[in-house]
Amino acid sequence: MVAQPAPQANCGSCGTKQPRRFEWRLFPLSSKETGAKHIAVVIYSLRGGGAERVTVDLCRYLRDSGREVTLLTLSGDDPDAYAFPEGVRRERMEVRRVAYSPLQTIWYFFSRIAAMRRKLRAIEPDVVVSFMDLVNVWTLLCLFGTGIPVIVSERIHPAYNSITRAWKVARRLIYPIADAVTVQTEEGAEWFRRWTWVRRLAVVPNAVRYSTESGVQVNEATTAVSCPFILAIGRLAKQKGFDLLLDAFHRSGLIQMGWSLTILGIGPERSALEQQAARLGISRAVTMPGFVDVTPWLKQADLFVLSSRFEGFPNVLVEAMQMRRACISFACPSGPRELIESNRNGVLVPVEDINGLSEALQRLAADPDLRDRLGAEASRVSERFSPALVYGRWLSLIDAVATQNATIFWQRSRNARSAQNG
Repeated sequence: MVAQPAPQANCGSCGTKQPRRFEWRLFPLSSKETGAKHIAVVIYSLRGGGAERVTVDLCRYLRDSGREVTLLTLSGDDPDAYAFPEGVRRERMEVRRVAYSPLQTIWYFFSRIAAMRRKLRAIEPDVVVSFMDLVNVWTLLCLFGTGIPVIVSERIHPAYNSITRAWKVARRLIYPIADAVTVQTEEGAEWFRRWTWVRRLAVVPNAVRYSTESGVQVNEATTAVSCPFILAIGRLAKQKGFDLLLDAFHRSGLIQMGWSLTILGIGPERSALEQQAARLGISRAVTMPGFVDVTPWLKQADLFVLSSRFEGFPNVLVEAMQMRRACISFACPSGPRELIESNRNGVLVPVEDINGLSEALQRLAADPDLRDRLGAEASRVSERFSPALVYGRWLSLIDAVATQNATIFWQRSRNARSAQNG
C-alpha cells in the first residue's frame, strides 16, 4: 500500500495552501512466511499520550496479523495508562539514573546503550520498531552492527520538536542508518528530505479508532452536560495552545449565551490555565476533568477545537471528526490541513489567530445546521484513515524491511509521489 499525496489546494478561510491530502492505493502484503515473524516494539513508557496509544494499537494489529510481538518499555515498573493487549509479550527495563557529573552522564549513556543491546538481542526479533526521538537514537545506536533491521517513528513535526540541540544533532547524524524512518504527514517528510540525509522515509498517519479499542485505564464515568459546550483534548502544555483557546473563548462572548468549555488532559500548565481562566473571569464556565476516557465527552460535545501551535498528526482531531463533531482547528504544522478542507468538513483558522478562532466559535455556535453539515462530512475521515489501510501500510513496511525488499517499497512510494506531482 502506498500513500499518495493529492495536489495542493488553497484554504479559503485561513489563506494558506493545504498540504497534499492522503489517498491510498493497495498492493499485496508480504506473507507471514516471507515477512517478519517476530517484531519488537520499543517505547519509553505507556503513560497517557498519542504515541503510546498508537504503539498499543500497532501491537494489537501486528498480533492479529499472526505475528509474534514483544513490547519493550524503558521506564521500569511505571503504571500504564492503556490496557495492554493480550497475546503480546511484555518486557521492561529501567534506564533512568541520576548523574551528578558530566563523566557520570557519559558513563550512564553508554551503560544504557549496552543494556538495551543485550535485551534486544536476547528478544531475537526479525525487525525492531522504535517510537519517539530519544528512544529512536538509543535503539539505532544499540543495534548498530547487529544486523537487526530498525524502523524509527517520529511522532511530532521535527522542526518543532523541543529536544535539545545535542539531540537534534544526534538525530540528524544517526537517523540515516535506520532501515526506515516513518513520519505522519507529507509535510514532515519534506522537512527530513530538505534538512537531513534521511531518504528512506515512509508517510504513515494515525488510524481512526473505535470505541471498543480505547483501552484507557481510567474512570470512564462522565457527568451529563446540560448546556452546549466546546471540547478540547490534549496534554496541558504550551504546545497545545489552550491559553489561546481560553482567550478566544473569552472574546467570543459565548459564556453569556450559556456555552461552556471543557479541556481534557493533564500536564504542567494546569495551574497557569486555571489562573488565566480566573483572570479572564470565565472560571465558572471552564472545566478540566483531567485524564479521562474521551469517548463519552466527544459524544456529547457541540463543538471540538484543536488549538495547537504545532502537531505531528492530531489523533484527537481525527477522533472528533470520526464521531461527527463540528471541528475548528488552527492550521498549524502538521496534520490539520491534511485532514480539514475548510468550510467543507471543518473550519481552519490561521495558527495562533485568537480573533479568528473567536469568530469561528461564534459562527458555528450560532448555526446548528452548519455544525451538523460539517460533522456529517467530517465523519468520512473513517474511510481515509481506516485501521486496515494504515496498519496495512505498517505491515508492508515491516515485511519489506525484514525481507530486504525495501528497495521495491521505496520505489513504489517515489513513483506514487512523482505521478501525483506530475
